[in-house]
Amino acid sequence: MSILARGLTQKGTVVATAVHIAIRDLIDRNPIGGHQRRTLVLCFFCIVVDGLEVTVVGFLSAALKDDWAIGTAQLAPAVTAGLIGLGVGALLGGPLGDRFGRRYVIVWAIGSFAATTLLTAAADGVLTFSLLRLLTGFGLGASMPNVAALVSETVPTPRRRSIVAVVWSGFPSGAAIGAVVVPFVVETFGWRVAILGCGAAAAVIFVCVGTLLSESPVYLANSGHDPARLRRYCNAIEPGSADAGSVFVRDEKVRPRAYPIGALLTPELRIGTLTLWVGFMAVMFSIYLTNTWLPYLFKVAGFATGSISILSTALQIGGAVGCAAIGFIQDRFGPHITLVWTSVLGGGTAAAIAVSPNTTVVLGTLIFVLGMCTNAISTGYTAVSTTFYPTDIRSTGTSWAAGMSRVGAVLGAGIGTSLASLGVSLQQVFLLLLIPITIGALCMAIKAVTSQRAGITPAPDNTMNGARK
Repeated sequence: MSILARGLTQKGTVVATAVHIAIRDLIDRNPIGGHQRRTLVLCFFCIVVDGLEVTVVGFLSAALKDDWAIGTAQLAPAVTAGLIGLGVGALLGGPLGDRFGRRYVIVWAIGSFAATTLLTAAADGVLTFSLLRLLTGFGLGASMPNVAALVSETVPTPRRRSIVAVVWSGFPSGAAIGAVVVPFVVETFGWRVAILGCGAAAAVIFVCVGTLLSESPVYLANSGHDPARLRRYCNAIEPGSADAGSVFVRDEKVRPRAYPIGALLTPELRIGTLTLWVGFMAVMFSIYLTNTWLPYLFKVAGFATGSISILSTALQIGGAVGCAAIGFIQDRFGPHITLVWTSVLGGGTAAAIAVSPNTTVVLGTLIFVLGMCTNAISTGYTAVSTTFYPTDIRSTGTSWAAGMSRVGAVLGAGIGTSLASLGVSLQQVFLLLLIPITIGALCMAIKAVTSQRAGITPAPDNTMNGARK
């Protein structure tokens, strides 16, 4: 709320000295306005291009093998390099966002992966391609946790989890665009044109973000940076709410400027942090095993290009639906129990695919449900992490959860390489998915039980009044 502080002059006259504004209260008491909607749209497209970039290599594998006359095992560095870069970028990007601002890191990261993607089109071998994909992944990894933190700090508290989930549906949406477009572009024009198209899309998003994206108002209030910009932001949300005399209240304790990883493992946050990390690793293993290698495995199994595109698109459209819906379901039934039951549904679907007939209609339907479940779980983890950590370590907490999840992504893509080299069937791959899906469900169940036993409840705006549920 805004608080009018008053004082007395020497003659006893009461004068107003300052208006104290708690930015979170101001955001919470107002509907989402045009200024915030613009931020959400820009963040959504950042995630769309992330999804396109991350999954594109899965559709290039066969073309790269033919162009460079290499085997599947030799292609492994090209597939996994980007994922390693994602992990490193996420681990470093979050703390940078907590220190220098969400917007600053997002703009730098989008520009970085746009440039390296365009350069990748000129790669003349696996080594060059892999190094450029490593750098591309670094930019992607740095952008994602800062986008999540920016979104959660821009919208009213009761709607944060659901809106983060809707924005995160951009990831499978971008992957779905890739599934529809990239196979035909590669077949008609070659893989280099497909890469150039991805780079051009990233460059357009970079220009839009660089000119239109606003900084997180909560970050500005807590950091004390650029009060003039924050006043403009407040007046855009609630006209007349701030003026030159306004003082913005910092409602969370100040932490040292040192690298804050230790804050993620304090007693009140430790179990939540560890279960987020392990569970996120497990679900990303599932997603990247399917996203990276299913197009290739379908091709080996004898499916035509059109059928492969349909099946891959079904996976990603299901993912987009799951991502968009998971936040609302978590708000209705609880964040943990929703993820547990979504995991049960995903595991059952994977088992059903393993025993189903290899027809496009049946597989497409089941793969749609599997994509819906796995991507919903991933987005659910992101939404939980953005509401679990306080503002001053939110990017760090979200980025370390995302960064640790990339261990699972690298393992998924790497093990997929081995499975493809060994000639493992589609059915066996889907049965393998039961292991990580079960691990993810157990992690959420443990987090829910330990939070309940400790009597942990969410604090307003996730301040450090206690750990989060």
